[in-house]
This record gives sequence, structure tokens and C-alpha cells, in this order.
Amino acid sequence: IMNLTSLGVGSGIDLESIVTAFIDAEAVPREIRLQTKEEELTLELSGVGSFKSALSSFDSILNKLANADAFNKQILSSSTEAIELTSNGFASNGSFSVEVEALALGTRLQSETFTSSADTVGTGTLTFGAGVDSFDVTVDAADDLSAIRDKINEQSTNFGVTANIINGDSGSFLVFNSQVTGLANNLTVTTSDASLDAISTNNSVEQVAQDAVIYIDGNKATSSSNEFKNVIEDVTITAKTVNLGTPATINIAQDEENGTTLINEFVDGFNALMTNITGLGAPQQGRLAFDPNLRQVKQQLTDMVINNVAGLTGGIDSLSDIGIDITKYGTLEISASSGNSLPSGQERLASALESNLAEVGAIFASTNGVATKMSESINNYIGTNGTLIEREKSLNEQLSGIEGEYEALEDYLRNYEETLRKRFTFLDNTVAQYNATGSFLDSALAGLSKSSD
Repeated sequence: IMNLTSLGVGSGIDLESIVTAFIDAEAVPREIRLQTKEEELTLELSGVGSFKSALSSFDSILNKLANADAFNKQILSSSTEAIELTSNGFASNGSFSVEVEALALGTRLQSETFTSSADTVGTGTLTFGAGVDSFDVTVDAADDLSAIRDKINEQSTNFGVTANIINGDSGSFLVFNSQVTGLANNLTVTTSDASLDAISTNNSVEQVAQDAVIYIDGNKATSSSNEFKNVIEDVTITAKTVNLGTPATINIAQDEENGTTLINEFVDGFNALMTNITGLGAPQQGRLAFDPNLRQVKQQLTDMVINNVAGLTGGIDSLSDIGIDITKYGTLEISASSGNSLPSGQERLASALESNLAEVGAIFASTNGVATKMSESINNYIGTNGTLIEREKSLNEQLSGIEGEYEALEDYLRNYEETLRKRFTFLDNTVAQYNATGSFLDSALAGLSKSSD
């Protein structure tokens, strides 16, 4: 590019301003177009991101409701820590007295005494058995007690036997503890080689395997482990400590607040999403005004709210049946007032949670349930290769392309300026020559005039 201050020196014409005007005439409209395009893409990208985030927030609520056991929550309590309780959510309400007479135990065996843990024993195969389980360990002649212990503990088929070495004043010996509890699971260690009798057939029994024993309202129940499943139907009792004579009182009650909380989360989440859609789609101020994706999502979710859930055979099969109604504004509400002989939304909800809990869960979590279908619909937009994901990707690519357009415009303007300067330099030189000739003629004519005088 030529010197910016050289143009017009010869002609006396302000050619620099003319060149600048020509360049601005080319640059300004194109820059405005690129700036406008960038602003529109950025605004749209921001709107898509907000829409996607709103859908994701609502979907996290739907995922909880789409769980078949979402509403099956119970409050379980025990007056002591002697037992722990869990439930699948379907247990009947009730109160019971529980006593633990014995905890389940596994067998503990002790070998004969040796001089030290470095003593070797013999060679052959040890067979460990408890109930239907068994595994073998091969002992080599060079294996001392420590090596035998490690082989037992590291055996891949070991069903739950832990070997340890105790080094006492009287010497060293192996101890075998079985984690398999229950009277029918006594641990045995056998061998076909007499050299291994000291750590097998000659072991002493330090603890015999036994069942756990509890009493529920005086009724005896035994278990090979400390877990008692379905002794009280749909409840698991885990014995922790013996409390015979000081029974624990346990209470089982349905957690009705859980259902109310889930329903309220759904209503609030739906309304928050609709508010977001309304704001994004506002005709004048919305970042996604008149956007088809907004209209599609709103229509799809609204239809699912209004329509009955297909495939349900109980007495309730719609959100309205459990007190959730749609307003004229397209939002959801659980009304406090009744009308047209229909109980209020709050009354319908309370009745459904008290008497039809399984059906309430099915409205949301069944194959055609509201939460199931809504989540599937939303996943079409925000899931892998979803509509909004692909749209976001496209917008980012277009924004990246604008940078290239700016670079191309800069190259074009640089070349255009060079062309202008070449042309106006020629003009400047030509005018300068004409000016010089004019000055010469003026001088010559002035001289002739004086001679004539």
C-alpha cells in the first residue's frame, strides 16, 4: 500500500478523502451486515442454550417420576439400634415388637501349633467346604505357614474364607474364619495327604456356625444370615445386636409427603418451563421469537398433560384425576377450591395418594405415562443428536465462519485500496503535469504581453 499522505501533493486535490470515501462505501455496508449477522446468531445461540437448559432441568424432575417406585416411599423407625429396616415401599402400615436372640455366625477353626510362621507343613491339597460351596488349595513342600495363608486368601474360587497367622507365646498357628454364616454352612477343611493334617483334619473348632434368630411379636424366625426378608411382608430386617428381653418397637407408615413433594416438583417444573418458553418466544423481546421448536415442545407437552394415559386399567388415568389441572394460561395448578361438583385439586390429590398410590405412580411411570412420554419427547431435542444439540452446533459453526468473512473482507478492502491508490496516483501525476504546463504557459504569455507593451 502506498504512503497514505502522498496522494494530492502534485495536483493539490484532496485525493485522500476521496479514497477514504470509496473504501467506506464498500466497507461500511458489509461490516454492518456481518455485525448484524453475528449479533443475530449470538442471540439465537443464547436463546437455544437457555431453552436447552430449561428442558434439561424439567427432564431431571421427569426422570424421578419415571421411576416405577418413585411414590413407594415409607417411613420406617426402630426404637433401638439393635435392628435396621428397609422396605420396597409396598409394606402395610403397622407396629411390631422385635427381639434378637442370636446373630448369624460363621465357623472359626484353629490349626495345631507350630514353632513359627516360617515352618513348612507338607505337600498335597487342602479342600475347604461350607454348605454347597468349596475350593481347593495346593500346598507345595517349600510352602511355610505364611505362603499357605497367602495361597488361601488369594485363591480365585475362595467363597469367603480368610486365613490369618497368630504368633503367640506358645508358638504360631493358622486361623480360618468363614464369612459364610448359618447352621447349614459349617466350615470344614479336609485333605487326602496326612502331612497336612495339622492344618486340616486336626483343626480345633473355636466357633461353630449358627443361624440368626429373632422374634416378631413373639413369633420365632431364623435365617442363615442377619437379614430377614419378608418375615414382615415387603420389609427387610437386619439384626445388628442381641436385645433379648429388651425388644425394639418398629413402626411402618406410608410417606405421603413424598408423593405430594414429587407432584409439586412436577407442577413447578412444568410451569417454569412454560414461563421460559413464553419469554424466549415473545414477539418483540424474545431471543427465539416465532421459533418453531418452541411451539412444537409447548404443544407436545400440553397434549400429554391434557390427554388420558393409555393402557391403565385402574380408576384414574389422567393428571386431572389426581388434582392437576391446566389453566387458560397453559400452566398447571392444584386448585384449593372446588367447582361444578368436582372436588378441589388438593382434595383429589390427597385422596389419590392415600388410596390409589400405585395408580398415581402408573400415571407417570408406565409405558405411556406422562413422565415417560415427556422425557422421551424432550430427549428428541436435548439428547444425543437431538434437534437443539444439532442446532447449537450449526450456530457455532456459522459464528466461526463469520470470522473468516471478516478476514475475507479485510483482504478485499486492502486490494481495493491498492487499486484506488494506483488509479488516483496516475490522476495526481497527470493533473500535476497539466498544472506545470499551465504555469509555463501563464509565464510565457505574461512575457509576451510585456514585450508587446
